Amino acid sequence: MDVVVNSVIVGKWKENCYLISCDNEAWIIDPGEDADLIINALNLDEYKLNGIINTHGHFDHIGAIRVLQEKYKIPFYIHSKDKRLATQGNLYRNMLGDKIIYQTPTIDGYLENMKYVELKQHKIVIHQTPGHTNGGVCFEINNKLIVGDTLLKSTLSLSNLPGGNKKLLLSSHNFLLNNFKDFVIYPGHGEAFTLDITMINEFKKILLWE
Repeated sequence: MDVVVNSVIVGKWKENCYLISCDNEAWIIDPGEDADLIINALNLDEYKLNGIINTHGHFDHIGAIRVLQEKYKIPFYIHSKDKRLATQGNLYRNMLGDKIIYQTPTIDGYLENMKYVELKQHKIVIHQTPGHTNGGVCFEINNKLIVGDTLLKSTLSLSNLPGGNKKLLLSSHNFLLNNFKDFVIYPGHGEAFTLDITMINEFKKILLWE
């Protein structure tokens, strides 16, 4: 059975929430805001939902988690180094001028303790890719890679946001560029793209300038 990746753009920061499914089973990734939109656009009621996994804990990626947890009785997993970001999302949101308050998610487990999560007969492999945040991860399944904000179509990402670390981000960028040639990349913002050799070479030029 094929693995399908669907997405919906949510919130003020136009964040990508993903649903990775196989047959009737699915995982939710990075449900940032607009829980009702996520439920309806991704047809969540049609699936057996295994849980929510997050690439990182920035506030624009976590706002809808608690609503989905409570509605579907599913667990939420994130890297422990992003626990503070995930549990203080409203503080960071307020600092950027957004007055909306979201329920704080309940963390049920930490991704550094898992090599993968299961989806039917498939495995969603967890890669630790810190730098954009200390607990950043990417999720690999078949030739698909969900990268959060670690890699975007037009840029390599930023380390100057809460939890960022330039040295770690450089290492994570090199890891992605050297190991995922021709994968379809699903970023936290913007369009999905194929990481072909031309794009890899352009990104490596940027790394040399930094």
